[in-house]
Amino acid sequence: MLKNKISVAASAVVFSVALNYGAQAAQKIYSPYVEKGEVEVEYFTSRTDDNDSAKNNLQKHQFALGYGVNDWWHTEFYGKFKNSYGTSNKFDAWEWENIFQFTERGEYLLDVGASLAYEYTPQNGHSDKLEWGLLLAKDIAKTSHVLNLNFEKEVGADAQASLESAILWSSRYNLNPYFEPGFEISSNFGELKHAGNFDDQQHYIGPTAYGKIPLHWANDNDALKYRVGYLFGASKAASNGDAVLQLEYEFRF
Repeated sequence: MLKNKISVAASAVVFSVALNYGAQAAQKIYSPYVEKGEVEVEYFTSRTDDNDSAKNNLQKHQFALGYGVNDWWHTEFYGKFKNSYGTSNKFDAWEWENIFQFTERGEYLLDVGASLAYEYTPQNGHSDKLEWGLLLAKDIAKTSHVLNLNFEKEVGADAQASLESAILWSSRYNLNPYFEPGFEISSNFGELKHAGNFDDQQHYIGPTAYGKIPLHWANDNDALKYRVGYLFGASKAASNGDAVLQLEYEFRF
């Protein structure tokens, strides 16, 4: 499978995840796996908590519809809403995201994939963004681990910020399909040429739970997946905490 995807892999790495960098830490963490024919309806939200009003109650809300086109390509469309200090939630951007699976699960030492996304921001004075990432995963005994190496670059006439990057890590214990306890680490370095030291960046760590609940009343293939957690700020630039909730309804025609 890997050899058949060399050209796609090269394109993804050269242009090379759908992240909306900002004050909020919580982001989606992507596995490199694609399910052919699977439809996903998704809601993702996060909310910060801090004594500093400028870093408190910062929210994001994302709604998405995705589809597994084939064994190695999943495409998804997003509508994004968020607020900033002193403002209420409002529409922020559209995003087209793609996940590419390069290896079969367990085929090599690491399971490898990539993400590539374009974010269109309709507001005047705000630039569009090109986002890309390397997706790595590994199952060890009854644990599963995912690492995302993500990059973002503003594009278009209003582009100002230089290349930004972030690292996301997720580990979970496969207790049962309904409940898998784990933890996540999120490190947002911001603009690489102005990354500064540890406290100038946004670093978080915290407990997270995952699960997949079959919905047999709907269809044998239907299921509701969830991710819920609370990440604690580990650096001065981070908020004290960030709560995250992600829900996915999966089904097939």
